[in-house]
Amino acid sequence: MLCKLVCNQGEEPALLPGPPKILLIAREPLQPGAEAEYDRIETETAVLAATLRCPHPYLALKPLSGAKDEIWWFNGFDSQRQVDSVGEAYKANEGWMAALTKNQERKAPYTGRPIEQLADLEPRADSEPWTAGLARYIVVAVNPVEHLSGSHVFKGRDGTRYEILMAKDRTDAERVARGTFVVVLEVVPRWSFPGDTMQAASQ
Repeated sequence: MLCKLVCNQGEEPALLPGPPKILLIAREPLQPGAEAEYDRIETETAVLAATLRCPHPYLALKPLSGAKDEIWWFNGFDSQRQVDSVGEAYKANEGWMAALTKNQERKAPYTGRPIEQLADLEPRADSEPWTAGLARYIVVAVNPVEHLSGSHVFKGRDGTRYEILMAKDRTDAERVARGTFVVVLEVVPRWSFPGDTMQAASQ
């Protein structure tokens, strides 16, 4: 998995730029009873990401509805060129790659194979401000029958449609999350690495 979005916990969040042109969406299945060990490993990985200068920020999210036995990860990019350059930067950072590989091996018994998807932004005039990393809750509609008003639309390169909407609180998220293919996600700051370009919602 690419270096997942970065978080300076406890600091006041800064305003974020607009939505990424490309969003890497990863969904990582969890084995039953794996939550505690997974939490330890990912918390450690996020600390190492900051210490070892992970080349790119990432955001971790856990479902509050839908399939709860998986973790979602978001990585935002400005272009395909940036996607490629981040991949090269990972390879060049030997210390980070060694730590990441070690922790991926540690968590392998507790997870299934991640499903990764690059999705391209389809700008819409009605989209609300992109506040991923500031908002504590994010609503994602997957191939919705009706458009999720105010959302940002990303089309996966396999044709999957993701409509993403930020919510100020859980009540607001659950209010708009109606439908079979809609999931409410909560940001997990201690697993995230928001870097200089974003801040993850504080715990």
